[in-house]
Amino acid sequence: MSVRQVKTCGQLVRRVVGCGRGFSRWAAASQLPTADGVPPPTHTSFRLDQKTYSTVPQQRPDWNRAVSDAEKIVGYPTSYLTLRSLLSDEMSNIAVHMRKLVGSSHPLLKTAKRLIYNGRNNMQTRGLIVLLISKAAGHLNPEELEQDQPAGVSIGQRSLAEITEMIHTAHLIHKGVVNLSPTVFDGTTLQDMEFGNKIAILSGDYLLANACTGLATLRNTMVVELISTAISDFMEAEFIGERDNQGNPVPDVTITMRDWEEKNFLAAGSLMAKSCQATLVLAGHTDEMQRKGFEFGKEIALAWQAYSDLQPFTDLYRHPPGTAIDLTSAPVILHLQHDLSILDLVAAAGDSMENCDFKKIHNMIMAGTGVEEAKDLCQSHAQAALNVLQEVFEPSDARTALENIINALRIY
Repeated sequence: MSVRQVKTCGQLVRRVVGCGRGFSRWAAASQLPTADGVPPPTHTSFRLDQKTYSTVPQQRPDWNRAVSDAEKIVGYPTSYLTLRSLLSDEMSNIAVHMRKLVGSSHPLLKTAKRLIYNGRNNMQTRGLIVLLISKAAGHLNPEELEQDQPAGVSIGQRSLAEITEMIHTAHLIHKGVVNLSPTVFDGTTLQDMEFGNKIAILSGDYLLANACTGLATLRNTMVVELISTAISDFMEAEFIGERDNQGNPVPDVTITMRDWEEKNFLAAGSLMAKSCQATLVLAGHTDEMQRKGFEFGKEIALAWQAYSDLQPFTDLYRHPPGTAIDLTSAPVILHLQHDLSILDLVAAAGDSMENCDFKKIHNMIMAGTGVEEAKDLCQSHAQAALNVLQEVFEPSDARTALENIINALRIY
């Protein structure tokens, strides 16, 4: 691929993800400092259940610093893991077609924007965790490290981290496929959505195909089996629980935290757990060590999910009341264990959760104990992940980096 093609691809992607109803311009303007270098005040607050929740942006330097320090340990930023795929001729063509979606509301644009621009997101950190586990555990076949001795991670393990990122990204893109109905979309919008679906399917399939090719080059049947079953777990998670006509999850009277754990292990924990196990397989570690790697990956993924579920209730600056939320997230399910009245609002929404009164649901949950119980859940899984680290891995800079990442997920 020529330098000119690379520049053209980058320009197209930036144009695509940087456009769309002026959102990016508004977001950038809202964060610009004043003349004296002080950001403009945004001190709006909401009073719920006699508590005042500020909408001033939460400052969580620990997460960014933990990730930045960890990237230095393993050699390079994990945001570059899928760069070879994204700058290929095929993705360049996809970027050209994505320009046609600018101005539409297709979820693919939002996914692309989060992948490229949002520095606070957690999307590009799974490969980093795989690399840190690899370095913390060490390699039992030193001859495989000859070409990458300083980082302490083999070429195969780096490839596995890249494969993990590609599979996760492909899954996010595929989840952006919209269920089409002439009764919901008018003619022009329907055509835009159909085109967006085609691009989402093709680009996601392209990344999956690259991941499968990379798996084959590892020449390890156990690793291939582990990652392949993780991909199938993604699909199985989509069929757990009730859904509305757009595929949004819908709670019912029987939903429990066991359902939450099962669904989120399949949808998020399986890939993380099996990738951590697979990298220890490549390093030649024992079955017991591999099991601990799997356990660590599962626990950090569930802590991660609980942390994400809490954001609409703990970060009101980015998620003001009334924003659509996942109605099968941990705080909602934990609230339903004590109060089923939310189900009346869900039933009133009919076949589409977009009609739901999310602001009222938000206020009800904030007035209950679901948020605090979800924080305890996040703490529990984070502590379980820390316990595995401290039990199995010797003190090292890689283990410290993993501990910092876990601590950054804690919500007190």
